[in-house]
Amino acid sequence: MSNGGSQAPGASNKPTEPITVLLKRHDVGLSAAKANRILLAKGILEERTRPSETEPGKLRSYKALTETGLRYGINKAQQLVNETTPRYYEDAFEELVAKYLRED
Repeated sequence: MSNGGSQAPGASNKPTEPITVLLKRHDVGLSAAKANRILLAKGILEERTRPSETEPGKLRSYKALTETGLRYGINKAQQLVNETTPRYYEDAFEELVAKYLRED
């Protein structure tokens, strides 16, 4: 699987935010760590690995949105390391919360 940034077609101009910001803004009541664990378990996020820049032979893990998760955001490429950071669409976050993060 590619480590580069990826996003849904036609979504490049939609505003995005880190999950921490949106969890607070929408008063979800979960930490980013707990929300990420739930999203990993439900197939919205996945763990990927890359070689360590400082420790040869070691791998570092990071989270990225899956193909299903790209409906809710983008994997933003990082400038200094070969990995991405999930960023979520503001206008799709309520749906993500309702489908995956609420325990109703």
